[in-house]
Amino acid sequence: MNVPSVGPRWACSFFFAVVGLAYGSVMSRMPALKAQAGLSDANVGVMLLCMGLGGLFSFPIAGWVISRASCRVALSFVSAALILLFPCMGLSSDFHSACALFALLGFAIGMNDVAINTGSILVESFMRRPVISSMHALYSLGGLTGALIGSCMAALGVSPWGNFLLVGLTLLALLPFFAGQLLRDASRPRAQKARLTRPPLWVLIFGLLMLCSYSSGGSVGEWGVLLLHEVKGASEHTAALAYASFSVSMVVMRFFGDRLREHFGDARLLRVCAGCALGGIVVALLSPWPALCLAGYACMGLGLSVTVPIIFSAAGRRHDLPTSTVTAFLSMLAAIGQLFIPPLIGALGSLVGLQAAMGVVVALCAVMFLGAGAVKK
Repeated sequence: MNVPSVGPRWACSFFFAVVGLAYGSVMSRMPALKAQAGLSDANVGVMLLCMGLGGLFSFPIAGWVISRASCRVALSFVSAALILLFPCMGLSSDFHSACALFALLGFAIGMNDVAINTGSILVESFMRRPVISSMHALYSLGGLTGALIGSCMAALGVSPWGNFLLVGLTLLALLPFFAGQLLRDASRPRAQKARLTRPPLWVLIFGLLMLCSYSSGGSVGEWGVLLLHEVKGASEHTAALAYASFSVSMVVMRFFGDRLREHFGDARLLRVCAGCALGGIVVALLSPWPALCLAGYACMGLGLSVTVPIIFSAAGRRHDLPTSTVTAFLSMLAAIGQLFIPPLIGALGSLVGLQAAMGVVVALCAVMFLGAGAVKK
């Protein structure tokens, strides 16, 4: 009997969806996890910091592992580890166990981030046409799906452990099928000694663009709702739509991103999208009308949707450093920005007000607009 095939593109896309599902599911059940472990708001902040630090620690290890084994093998194992860890997130019973579990979750997601992006670069190189944007769309769609499932499970009174176990068992059952259809890349002995002790200029520029993109999106997620509610006077349920408008537009745009890359080219599309994100955040900051602010956040989602896929694709076209090493380094810079820029905005907000502090995001989008030419083929 012939085994059905989905091809390496959609096989790799499945692993993007796995990471999004795991993250979206856990974040959607945060109120229940907080109550279950008896955590305060400050405890939750420390717990999320542990997750971020776990991710930072994982990136160099992920690059090292992938450079010594094939990406196919590494991705299969780290994804299996994430799926097995995922249900355990519902077992946290106190502050210390919650911090430990979230640190492990951050580490597992970080390992998967490097592996899936390395795999997507290999698939795009194999297919000889843009496909990375649609894979990132599956990551975003997985996050939204995980959040919706979590919302339904909460409404039905299902515990976080039961929620995570059901999703985890489903993913574990599908894993062997998709893992078997990943590209069979060979390990490269020369890449084993590669180090980024002195990164080339192009790596630093790509890393800066990646940092700007991740930090801008993270800032919308963490401060967009508060800006609408506290500064613009929007009702709580209207303000809650801020990140939703950003996320939905990002998912939709990522499904069309590959076709747009083929038609316009990476550098031109990145500059247009960075300009769209820049215009969106300016509108969100200056408009007194909440509805127009939501439209600005949607423009930001459109603008930031293809920046990360384009940067990873441009990095994959360079052959002076191993793909896994560069992917790990870029992911680490992006995580550093996402970890520290949003808290920096909060600190500035206490001094000059949140609306003025969000000017940091304007500067980040402007840097992306000015640096778009760096991704030319």
